[in-house]
Amino acid sequence: MIRPLTVLFVCLALVGCSKGISLSKSSKNTERITEYSEDLSMFRPKYPIEAIEKTAPTKPTEAVEPVSKKDVKVKSDTEAIDKILANVSIANKDKTEGSGYRIQLFSGNSREEFENAKGYIMRYFPELEIYESYSQPTYRVKIGDFLSRPDADKYYSSLKPKFGACRIVADKINIKKAIENK
Repeated sequence: MIRPLTVLFVCLALVGCSKGISLSKSSKNTERITEYSEDLSMFRPKYPIEAIEKTAPTKPTEAVEPVSKKDVKVKSDTEAIDKILANVSIANKDKTEGSGYRIQLFSGNSREEFENAKGYIMRYFPELEIYESYSQPTYRVKIGDFLSRPDADKYYSSLKPKFGACRIVADKINIKKAIENK
């Protein structure tokens, strides 16, 4: 029993210590690649020689005759741009909502503070639209429709001393009202 185990152990030791070829090393190339070259001429476009000769000038000093503006009809870029802008304005006429900013003045559980915030805005900022919401138990008051954050900052700076928790929030706004307030 000891002899077969000894023979097996010696065989395993010899196999383990030999410089055998492993699968992972056999697939690797030991040469270092120092330069890359590949023939890509088969992918290049081929032109007939006659076409090249027709486009190339025969004499480098030969003057080209100017073409009069009456002979050439040039389509103006501004005409194309005007058509595109007209299509965009027609598509945008029907849109009433877009992304913008509002100022959230109040968010809390007190109905009395909610009503006071609305009253203050109606009294001192009648030009701003008031958006109130209630999802039990929280009341929220948001005001204004602003296209950009700097527009909202103008009102925010005057409201911050009165409403300490007010902040500017991104929201869906009424675009027509936002343009009127500008």
